[in-house]
Amino acid sequence: MKKIFFLVLVLLIFFSPFIEAKEIPFSLVFTGDLHSSFEPRPNPHGLGGMARLKTALTQLKTQVQEKGSVVLQLDAGDCTEGSIYFNLGAGVASFEMLNRLGYHAVAVGNHDWYTGPAVLEKVLSRIPLNFSFLSANLNYRYLPEDTHLSEKIKRYEIFYLVDGKFLKKGQGGFLPQEGVEYFKVGVFGLSTNEAAYQFFFDPVRVLNPLSEARKTVLHLRRTEKVDVIILLSHLLDEDDIAIAQGVSSVDVIIGGHSHNKVIPNENHQPIVIKRPEEEEGVNTTWLAKSGEFAKYVGQMDLVFDTTNHKMLWNKSQYSLKQIDKRFEEDPEIKSQIESYKDQLTQKYKDIFTDHVADTTMPLVKSGTSESYLGNLAVNAIYERTQELGVQFAINNSEFFSHGFVPGPIRSVDIYNALPLIYDPIKDMSWTIWTFNMDGATLKKAMDLVFMLGRFFDVGGLEIIYNPDQFPEKVVSLKHHGEEILDDRVYKIASSQGIIEALKQVKDELPGLTNIEDTHVELWPVLREYFKGHSPLHSEDSDIKVSGRIRTVQPDLTLLSEHTKTHFMGPESRHMEISMRVQNLGYGGLLPEEVEKAQTDPTELLVYYDATPEDTTDDMDPFNSGTQFMPARLKFWRPKLDSPPPSVKLIEKLLVPSLKKDELTEVIFDWDISSLAPSEFPYTIYLFLKRASGTGFISVPLEAGGKSRKFIKMEESNLENNKAKVFVYLDQKVHPKNNSK
Repeated sequence: MKKIFFLVLVLLIFFSPFIEAKEIPFSLVFTGDLHSSFEPRPNPHGLGGMARLKTALTQLKTQVQEKGSVVLQLDAGDCTEGSIYFNLGAGVASFEMLNRLGYHAVAVGNHDWYTGPAVLEKVLSRIPLNFSFLSANLNYRYLPEDTHLSEKIKRYEIFYLVDGKFLKKGQGGFLPQEGVEYFKVGVFGLSTNEAAYQFFFDPVRVLNPLSEARKTVLHLRRTEKVDVIILLSHLLDEDDIAIAQGVSSVDVIIGGHSHNKVIPNENHQPIVIKRPEEEEGVNTTWLAKSGEFAKYVGQMDLVFDTTNHKMLWNKSQYSLKQIDKRFEEDPEIKSQIESYKDQLTQKYKDIFTDHVADTTMPLVKSGTSESYLGNLAVNAIYERTQELGVQFAINNSEFFSHGFVPGPIRSVDIYNALPLIYDPIKDMSWTIWTFNMDGATLKKAMDLVFMLGRFFDVGGLEIIYNPDQFPEKVVSLKHHGEEILDDRVYKIASSQGIIEALKQVKDELPGLTNIEDTHVELWPVLREYFKGHSPLHSEDSDIKVSGRIRTVQPDLTLLSEHTKTHFMGPESRHMEISMRVQNLGYGGLLPEEVEKAQTDPTELLVYYDATPEDTTDDMDPFNSGTQFMPARLKFWRPKLDSPPPSVKLIEKLLVPSLKKDELTEVIFDWDISSLAPSEFPYTIYLFLKRASGTGFISVPLEAGGKSRKFIKMEESNLENNKAKVFVYLDQKVHPKNNSK
């Protein structure tokens, strides 16, 4: 009898579902910045779509479970607002979709809150969430007493490993038993605390994420006694780094908000933050991001050592999976999306099936330099409001979700590119506004924008600025060739987003007056402008990048819209690539100085991505990224001056000296006979090295005047020196291309 008892005891210990195992494998499967992207956004590789995402998630979880591990499915926030599907109940359809996709926990992002706390509470009351909605840095003190939002959004959630599943308390009738030691994972969220978003949260206050992270982690370790801590962060990239470096005991950070993705390194790791003063391996943090719009799913396969109570990072790994056409669409999710489309069609008519316009070129989103897409949007605002006496218009391309690929454009594509915070009470998205501002205040506002490293698009206005000057960066401001006068009041049009930003600094801009809503939605105005200029092409003088905002330095510009490719013959294995380089700098030169100012010759580097079927390591050359990221952590954001191994150099080309506004076309022949055919396009990257040349600076004189000095200088605006184009080689080894 004693032998049987002893044998049963040994078996119980060996097969216990709790923490008796020495090593516990578990996996995190995660997304972020979904923005209600039920269908793929325009992109050459056809990435994204919730029906494919569902299939991918199901497959990944099955694979993990077959290996004897267990999955936590997580999201880093901004899961709702951002496409026309959000308009179905101000996020009701979006939360329904998250329920169907099977998440355990989701962070609260700023876009999830854009309708305000009152509307969000009503939405969450309509949709019982199957997942935990998390944010640890929100203070609900100033909400009305009858509000229950704080009950629907939790600071953290604890997941217990039970019978091969992660369960939270109360889920499926599960209640932790006293005296039983479980393997526990604590997950908490942090929401965006940037000042620009605070008014959306009002009267809820967004607290300092670093201090709230410390409080939450301390509570999870000491009171809840969790084994592993995971942060779902919807913060700036540099905030994620600061928390990883400054908050002990956070094992994993899954980040969102920036829309960036962390590319796995050669050791299959994400960003690894080690605090050297701590014991090796105990206080290491892994930081990962999975990009945007359901294009990718991140996966961490982790191992926890219960004997020494620490993560076994040497047995853990990280990967990114791209959600492309190789994943079949889940029929249930696809059917649900079709149902949503039927509902939206009743309201917006043929928005999914119409043919508004065609573009013969890619329209690239660039929030840091003048662009075709930016000019197109601000022109639409300017043209629509001139009858109101508006003298010029301003906008910001950061408001775009994405650009456009060559081909037909539907109404829904335009709406989703510029969703602009749908207001369910007014049943409208962002509108066009007008305001008055005197010239002195206008210059001050623009100085502030440039000092913050930001950019904006202008219509009817010409600006010259000096990036190296501080704090007065604006050198010249003209309206149709006439200098803007400090004491004159001008009427300006903009999108609602600009107005919301101006309201935040209104006390600093006393010359800002008469802010008025035209009650005209922006996206239909943009649609009509698209239609009126179709087909869109690079020689369209109305939207052409032409130096509306110039620097005083040399400024060589290289644009995707100007890059052309074509094959030398029907069966040729040679491709001709032509690129246009133009000097859009040297603003403010005197006539006699224009003749003397020119750039020095420089190099144009041409690369191609050797793995077209794998976009997980692809670069976004138009995203300047954070300026504050430590150099040792920048490997996950490769640049064209230090590309990843999959990106191969094709050619180095000489760009000759260029005077102001002078352009040159650089052409070369590329032998593509070594390229394998692929169902995915090859990406060609172009990178123009920094240019130097003669230019001028204004030198203050002791008498109070200024003199002009001609010197050698380098260009400061390096945001428009990159381009990319896509080349298609089909399975018959017959070249095709859509960038002619």
